[in-house]
Amino acid sequence: MKHLKWLIVVALCLVMVTPQQTLAAGFKDVPTTHWAYQSITKLTNDNIIDGFSDNSYKPETQVTRAQAAKIVAHAIKTPLTTNFKPSFKDVPTSHWAYKEIAALTEKGIFSNVTKFNPNNPLTRAEMSKILTKSFRIIVDNNHELSFKDVSPNGWDHPFIITIAEVGISTGYSPIHYKPAMEVTRAQMAVFLDRAILFDQKRNTGVIKYDAVNKTYMDSSVTAVNETAKQTARLVNLERAKVGLPSLVVDAPLSKIATIKAEDMNKNEYFAHKSPTYGDPWDMAEHFGYPYRSFGENIAFGQQTPEEVVKAWMNSPGHKANILNKSYTNIGAGITKNSQGRIYWVHMFSSK
Repeated sequence: MKHLKWLIVVALCLVMVTPQQTLAAGFKDVPTTHWAYQSITKLTNDNIIDGFSDNSYKPETQVTRAQAAKIVAHAIKTPLTTNFKPSFKDVPTSHWAYKEIAALTEKGIFSNVTKFNPNNPLTRAEMSKILTKSFRIIVDNNHELSFKDVSPNGWDHPFIITIAEVGISTGYSPIHYKPAMEVTRAQMAVFLDRAILFDQKRNTGVIKYDAVNKTYMDSSVTAVNETAKQTARLVNLERAKVGLPSLVVDAPLSKIATIKAEDMNKNEYFAHKSPTYGDPWDMAEHFGYPYRSFGENIAFGQQTPEEVVKAWMNSPGHKANILNKSYTNIGAGITKNSQGRIYWVHMFSSK
């Protein structure tokens, strides 16, 4: 069925904020403003990743396969006393990472073949397999994401999709994963930090695997932000005034709406067409959300749910989306910028 696309734009201003850089508390080349600072600090404090003798971390240096084996083996605390002898002709027993490589190969994390290529840079595809297997993350066929550069028939597809679905790696961009790209030391720290947190949450029952729906559920994450949810309630009150049925507050659609709000904040724009995802319905399709018709309302700067819904109801185009008879579901998302001003997003769909 042809998708119906409703698009209403409100022109409001954005505030540009430039963060100030401060000196790092640890490595001289990792300032506190570095995107991987927290993960690098955490893993070095836990003696999982080391720096260099000149007090540098070299965050943009590529990680080799042997280095990755040593780092991951320490992260998952695997015993190194195994008598297993892998088949690698290029990793002698005298190799500095032999014990870690052997231990992980015995666990099936690395394939036991004739060559290990210890000095080759680790790729993002290889990283996805190593972390998925090391942290025993269930690989299923319920693929909720897709990347244009990851073939469904490739060996790496199930690992890349799984690692992205649980949020350990979100892709190089929302639509590209770049599986052949080499992993840097900064990236490795962040990926590993996320994997360790995932493991801790699963071990304490915060994250559980839903075998029926084939997905991991994180109970620490509210399905729909309560402030955003209040805007949906107010929309349903407006619909009730004119005799229209309530819209279902849709958690998956709210997730997409939240991602759109975060995308506007991160990329400092205010428009329906995202430079990252394209049009709203493109976002829906990217995240595997099915619909028959689709619409979006956005706003910026209002401080309360009542204020933003009132503004939408005073705008003919936005009001038309709110009172559209064909819509059955609503997704609500918000995010705040560094000055506390809110991006509001409503996405509407009919199923």
